[in-house]
Amino acid sequence: MPSVRKIIRILYRSIYRRIAARLSFTVVRWKLWLEGVTVGKRLIVEGPVDVDNGTRIVLGDHVHLGKNIYLGAWPKGRLVVGDDSYIGRWTIILANESVTIGNDCLIAPGCHITDVNHGIASGALIRKQPLVSKPVRIGNDVWIGTGCSILPGVTIADGAVVGARSVVTRDVPANAVVAGVPAKALRHRTEHSGKDEL
Repeated sequence: MPSVRKIIRILYRSIYRRIAARLSFTVVRWKLWLEGVTVGKRLIVEGPVDVDNGTRIVLGDHVHLGKNIYLGAWPKGRLVVGDDSYIGRWTIILANESVTIGNDCLIAPGCHITDVNHGIASGALIRKQPLVSKPVRIGNDVWIGTGCSILPGVTIADGAVVGARSVVTRDVPANAVVAGVPAKALRHRTEHSGKDEL
């Protein structure tokens, strides 16, 4: 005979969890709307999303957002996420000027994508120096692995793959597979390597 704990666990999983998930989704969607974010059809949200300057953020159709994501578009910045793209948990995306993510992209958990950096000239405190912005463009069908950093001025072309924990400081060509700190080309997706993974 099942224990009381097991029965409660089954009830929790089958009833309460589904209701809580749906309620959480509704609350986050309303929050995005109230923040001024332009949201396409059938947004999927796993949990809390922190937004700065939502009126400058556009999410396409069928975008999937993981838990605990930060999306920021500082006063003049613009952040656009294309259709059918996934942004993993604990990812930070910050646009001071422009960050554009294409369609059908997979951004794994814990990534940091930004188009802005501090000036570092000598003779002045770094925190008092002006910010330097360069647009970031991520094409269609791009996969960015867990814990990657995409730095200002980078363009990642269509079909590229960025290996986990990489720091991308330069442009990535179409269909290239890159990894490392800084990220360097490993191979091209069109080359037949006999493997499907990095």
